[in-house]
Amino acid sequence: MMKCRPLAARLTAGALSLALASSLAPGDNLRAREVAAGDSPASSTIAATPQLTKEARGPATPIPALIAPLASRSLLLAAALAGNRLVAVGERGHILLSDDNGHSWRQAPAPANATLTGVRFIDARQGWAVGHDATILHTADGGESWTLQNFAPDWEQPLMDVLFDDADHGIAVGAYGLFLETADGGKTWTKRRITDDDLHLNAIFATGGDTRMVVGEAGGVYTSADKGHTWTKRVLPYEGSLFSGVAVDDRTVVVFGLQGHAFRSTDGGQNWQTIDTGTKAGLMGGVATPDGHVVLVGALGTVLSSSDGGASFKLTYRPDRLGLADAVRDADGGLILLGDEGPKLVGALP
Repeated sequence: MMKCRPLAARLTAGALSLALASSLAPGDNLRAREVAAGDSPASSTIAATPQLTKEARGPATPIPALIAPLASRSLLLAAALAGNRLVAVGERGHILLSDDNGHSWRQAPAPANATLTGVRFIDARQGWAVGHDATILHTADGGESWTLQNFAPDWEQPLMDVLFDDADHGIAVGAYGLFLETADGGKTWTKRRITDDDLHLNAIFATGGDTRMVVGEAGGVYTSADKGHTWTKRVLPYEGSLFSGVAVDDRTVVVFGLQGHAFRSTDGGQNWQTIDTGTKAGLMGGVATPDGHVVLVGALGTVLSSSDGGASFKLTYRPDRLGLADAVRDADGGLILLGDEGPKLVGALP
């Protein structure tokens, strides 16, 4: 089976299940070599010093995404709420909007046809999406229209996720340790480093207050208590890849990834407990609710649901066994799953 870097599970359009099965060893092998060479597993704090101080925009001109009649049945990799609207992104630059809690979808024009892997909104109008070719898109009208903020295919570093604290400060993370930061709403982006190696950074999310968490290859978990200025590397009882994580409350977080591995911390990431998920399927995305419900999804239609803040999970598989990449709650709190063949309405949390 072909193996590819970076993480194919969010990068190979139309073949999510294959991608999940082939998503990595190179980074994990690199980590094993580092340990063998005497690399200490102890936690370390790294000040993320700017690598470049100029605008990080590539010279290439992208091809706009094609408006496709069947876009709502394409591979979708992430979604977010923009007020009461759902915004989903995926392969070939598809951006889909739903104003009726996922019952119907329409495609919005996008200035690049690069596969989009992450999307976040800070309110009903302002949002950002990231993806292949180091693409960064911005919308100021709830996803109706998008402008290009970064496009650099020559970097060969896909972006995997994005997080904004407000209309000015944001961070995007991706392959080979790519970490981009903006202080002006994305008009300019600066490359930084939060780790000395080139392992992939697959997701970034807030865990309460000013605390942020990044997860990635080789059991990589990095936490920041100052909105990303400095980062501390945490130690997990695991050296495989982590694909994402969800914050249950200000102190409790669940991270997860390859072959059904999942871990839970109740002290902001300092200590971790292994979760028995009952599956070897790759876990790609998830969502948590304020009342302690957690849903994780992954390959083969895997759905893990918890009603105790992620301490334990019930395993089910969707009958269609289509690969799942993410989960999101609609404006009324219902559950929608994203992955192969578009969004899937679940309704109430399982």
